[in-house]
Amino acid sequence: LYDMKGCYSRLRALVPTLPRHRRVSKVEILQHVIDYIWDLQLALQPGAPRAAPGGDPPEAPCMPAADSILCR
Repeated sequence: LYDMKGCYSRLRALVPTLPRHRRVSKVEILQHVIDYIWDLQLALQPGAPRAAPGGDPPEAPCMPAADSILCR
């Protein structure tokens, strides 16, 4: 149990999309981690659209419900 608490704390520190002003559940942490990994995969794909300097990052496309737990 102690090791898992440390793992969740580490995830909170590494994922920039997690809200810092309120407590989040373990499930919400995992949802943000999944979304963040998806965003990183899209950014690393060859030919991926890049955000203009100072602009907003491109939105991830919505995956079919059968292919994803979460749909943005």
